[in-house]
Amino acid sequence: MMNKMIICLILIASISLINNVNAFDNEYANGSVYFNDQKATVYDANLKVGEPATIKADVYLKKNIDVSTGLTATGFGFKNVDQPYKVIEGPSEFTETARHHGYDAGESVTFEWVICPTDIAAGWTIPLNIDFKFFDRDEKEGIPIYFTVANICVSDEHTSGSATHIITDTSSTDQPLSEGSPGFGILAVVLSIVLMVLWMKRK
Repeated sequence: MMNKMIICLILIASISLINNVNAFDNEYANGSVYFNDQKATVYDANLKVGEPATIKADVYLKKNIDVSTGLTATGFGFKNVDQPYKVIEGPSEFTETARHHGYDAGESVTFEWVICPTDIAAGWTIPLNIDFKFFDRDEKEGIPIYFTVANICVSDEHTSGSATHIITDTSSTDQPLSEGSPGFGILAVVLSIVLMVLWMKRK
């Protein structure tokens, strides 16, 4: 049973990391997602427990649609109370989906979350993911988009003071990209998840 669980977690992590993109595009919309102004996917993100980070999605709409969005973490179910990240500010809580109505073709929309790691994530590398679903006025759902925003290594150290955040200029997206090694990132995440499962099993 334990071996099957480890294999499943490895497959989940691998699939998540395969879906790494710099931009997305379908019949309904296109756009890009940023982690602290670095275009996703960021392989070498580092945060302390409680340290805020910004997830921003710039979306250009091709049709009159509604948009739903949400954030999740690889290896943690939607109904799991103990999540490795929490939303400080944004259109939806962590693992919950927010639906935004009434956007028209030709509009550019920015969605922004401020998140931080919780004590659950301390000492682990856990992928942070985003998903989009698009619905036209007849409730026809487009192909959902799901990918990893950042592979975040969370230290055991806690950030000092209360979490504060300054909204950056949304028009400034020409920031240097993270050039971390994709192969190393995948290995680190898979190993981290396996070790987490083994540690939780021993408790």
